[in-house]
Amino acid sequence: MKKTSLALVLGIVFLVPVIIVTVIAAPFNKPSDEGVAPSQAGLKTGTVPPEFEPWVIKAGKVCSDISAPVIAAQIEVESGWNPAAVSPAGAQGLSQFMPYTWPSYGQDANHNGAVSPFDPPDAILAQANFDCATAAQARADIASGRIKGDLLDIVLAAYNCGYGCVLANGGPIINNGETESYAPKIRRLIPKYAAVYAGGGNTRLSGPVNRKIIQAALRWLGTPYAWAGGTKDGPSPGSAPDVGVTGFDCSGLTLYAIAQATAGAIILPHYTGDRSNPGQLYDPRGKDIPFDQKAPGDEIYFGSGGNTHHVGIYYGTQNGVDMLLNAPQSGQTVSIMPLSGWNGEEMYVRRFGS
Repeated sequence: MKKTSLALVLGIVFLVPVIIVTVIAAPFNKPSDEGVAPSQAGLKTGTVPPEFEPWVIKAGKVCSDISAPVIAAQIEVESGWNPAAVSPAGAQGLSQFMPYTWPSYGQDANHNGAVSPFDPPDAILAQANFDCATAAQARADIASGRIKGDLLDIVLAAYNCGYGCVLANGGPIINNGETESYAPKIRRLIPKYAAVYAGGGNTRLSGPVNRKIIQAALRWLGTPYAWAGGTKDGPSPGSAPDVGVTGFDCSGLTLYAIAQATAGAIILPHYTGDRSNPGQLYDPRGKDIPFDQKAPGDEIYFGSGGNTHHVGIYYGTQNGVDMLLNAPQSGQTVSIMPLSGWNGEEMYVRRFGS
């Protein structure tokens, strides 16, 4: 494995000095000190019953306001993952829809010819549709001054007692003996399902932008690879050989994650970078980081002689193994893989945040 400093390559190509930025070594703090947002994270593998996991992941992609961990935490509170659950009030299934609410949100998610709140895929996607529709309405009502409060708390309060209940109270602070405890229960559970705390052991502590880069990319775990796919806003249709596939290629994923993490302040080119086409690798907003000082959220570009063909996001370590979050190649999906899969390549580490 060649761990090449881009400073040397840049000095050769552009004949200008590059300052190497070092990172203070420190262990990861406990999650509560991380300053991350589990409610915007990807789903932690193995936390959801395996037959439901792909549907929870899919539900977390319906809109940017509602993530898979939020969906999972709601289901735990609503039904304890029992698809046959029926409440004393008559709420049904995993996501506990009332019969009069179900027709507005239910759909045949798994195309089995039936639409039922007792069918887990149908219920999970209906839950996401309800939450996302509520979030969109709440954004408008917050902007107009009609209601006040945290967006997620509003969504959760509406799920528990209806949006009319939120409007009547001017926000999510509702004291009816049930709703006031609903959002706190779910918020306490969200970190259980959230895959946001990359790294471990002696992995260096990442700054807030790097953590947001990881969070943004994790949202799309399992999304297909699509050559030329991916924009600052999310997956997009690919080009040959991936015509008809919507997803990300490697640089499309990093473009998206960095744009999201910086609130659009950094929009990178959709190309890894080489001497004839600078692309992401040579973008002046990035900092050259020595390989042994990489931190979760840094980007690693692969190639030789300053010419690159692949990029991924350093995820940290799992059981002592360096891992890469990336969109690998056609036929595969956004995944977390051992960095050792790129042994023999030169690796250039760049940091676009802190």
